[in-house]
Amino acid sequence: MDHFHYIRGLFRALRARKFQYQRLVEVTVSREAILHNLHTFEDLYGKGVAPVLKSNAYGHGLVETAKILRGERVPFLCVDSFFEALVLRNERITTPILIIGYTPLENLKKRPLKEVSFAVISLDELERLASSGLRVAIHLEVDTGMHRHGIMLNELDRALALLAKNPQIALEGIYTHLADADTSHSPHVARQITQWNAAAAEARKKIPSIRYFHCAQTAGSFYSSRIDANVIRIGIGLYGIYSGVGNISLRPALEMRTRITSLRTIEAGEYVGYNAAFKAEQRMRIASIPVGYHEGIDRRLSNRGFVTVSGIPCGIVGRVSMNITSIDVSRVPDAAIDKEVVVVSADPKDPNSIARMAEICGAIPYELLVHIPEGLRRTIKDA
Repeated sequence: MDHFHYIRGLFRALRARKFQYQRLVEVTVSREAILHNLHTFEDLYGKGVAPVLKSNAYGHGLVETAKILRGERVPFLCVDSFFEALVLRNERITTPILIIGYTPLENLKKRPLKEVSFAVISLDELERLASSGLRVAIHLEVDTGMHRHGIMLNELDRALALLAKNPQIALEGIYTHLADADTSHSPHVARQITQWNAAAAEARKKIPSIRYFHCAQTAGSFYSSRIDANVIRIGIGLYGIYSGVGNISLRPALEMRTRITSLRTIEAGEYVGYNAAFKAEQRMRIASIPVGYHEGIDRRLSNRGFVTVSGIPCGIVGRVSMNITSIDVSRVPDAAIDKEVVVVSADPKDPNSIARMAEICGAIPYELLVHIPEGLRRTIKDA
């Protein structure tokens, strides 16, 4: 057996759980929280909610999150790439999928996927697709002011006319993306909504069979009543974090736990970690945990972030290393080897919640979540 087939067989066996072993780091995702968040947006706005599962479901696990959503009446799942759609179909996820990233024409020719639609993000792409003669379902993106992707507004009539001449291309949906939706009373969003509503009306008039109109993401859902659309795309909100205007009662879904692997007492004046970045001002009890920036613990949390042990916040001391972080457990009377440590808490009030960690890092929650590596298995818990 060659090395490649050995490794592939090993990973298959691990996935099937034929090999049982104690994991040092556990990432759990709450089924109840994901479904609560989905239903909250459905009930609040009365529109279809398309869950966004790109980038490994914002760090929560692409396949695991799709399985949680299986059986829910969602219009489609949003992924970024052909590869993500292929993974879901290989895992027998049958929910309709929209690939919102760019898909090379070669992929459409070589591997058709059932009930998968593709975003068309430029007039040039649409013209090449029309010339190919391929039968495909698409969602046409309209650029209303984000200026990354989309048919320009002055190209819309030409695009719709091209689609009318090429019935093999099924225009399943039309959409745009709001650039400043998390800013209260944003004039930029107001302009985008005006332009979107006009574009949606024009598209509906020219091609009445369009099924889906979507404009708002999580933050933009606040503006839903002003938008001509029947679907909202929910990404970060699905996972329990809200970045928009107003308050919505959501539940963070992800937690990360590990264990203490080393304990020592250091005296005043001694140092911890690389570059002697932390100096003890008094006698301290220091523990090591087997997580670092490889496991998604941002290096900017060095000497600033927290974990919790027995419900007690414990400061990170010294530099966060690649696979090891040192913490101050001086206030934890039962600190011991193998004692559980909550690295990322699902309680938004905790100092180690994703939202609080992002504030400390001067980052956004998205950034920290997607840096939790795919190699850490996600376990779905019901509560």
